[in-house]
Amino acid sequence: MKEMKRYTTIVAMLVISIVVAAVNAAAFAYRWMQVTVNVAGSEEARGVACVGFYSSSAQSGIPLPNAGTNYQATTYGTNEISVTPGLAICTWSSYSLYESITVVAPLTVGSWYIKDLYGFGYNATDGSTPVYVWIKVENAADESGIVEAKLILYNAETGGYVGEIDLKTTGLKTMTPITLNPGDALQLDLRIKASTTATASFEVGFYVSQQSSEEPR
Repeated sequence: MKEMKRYTTIVAMLVISIVVAAVNAAAFAYRWMQVTVNVAGSEEARGVACVGFYSSSAQSGIPLPNAGTNYQATTYGTNEISVTPGLAICTWSSYSLYESITVVAPLTVGSWYIKDLYGFGYNATDGSTPVYVWIKVENAADESGIVEAKLILYNAETGGYVGEIDLKTTGLKTMTPITLNPGDALQLDLRIKASTTATASFEVGFYVSQQSSEEPR
């Protein structure tokens, strides 16, 4: 979609010479927009509104491919990965897809690979069409002690490799979007290599659309 821009310049010059006093005045051209937003509940979600995070282990029987089986995996000692889901944005029967997840992963110096940390899926409904996913690193894991940080994506149904996201730099990472058909899902793996003690954080955005020609900002 091409962006159309209109530039309107209004120039007004008024010169008044008065011996006794000088008065400055301002005039404005006024334009406005009025917006009404109607928000439906999560049980009404369809299409792109019914794409989100889930764990098959946390929601036994969810009708999506097996994913998110290691969201509470033990790393070292008694330390475990913690995943906290955000807002439920698509609900049906007793199941939910979530808008976000917050992950805390206790690791040690060295190289770590966390398999199937969580799932990202598309719940099928009557008349559902494919959706397209762009992935963007909003905040990077750019701490000096983090040598490598990657999010690796697999097809949750077939186990096929989909791609990987470099978490060390910000920006859009999928020039071609990932296609999800109704009932499809991704398994999210995480690979981290640390050379020294550090507290690293990053944020990854998943942008979902019903069109594939225009990428997000």
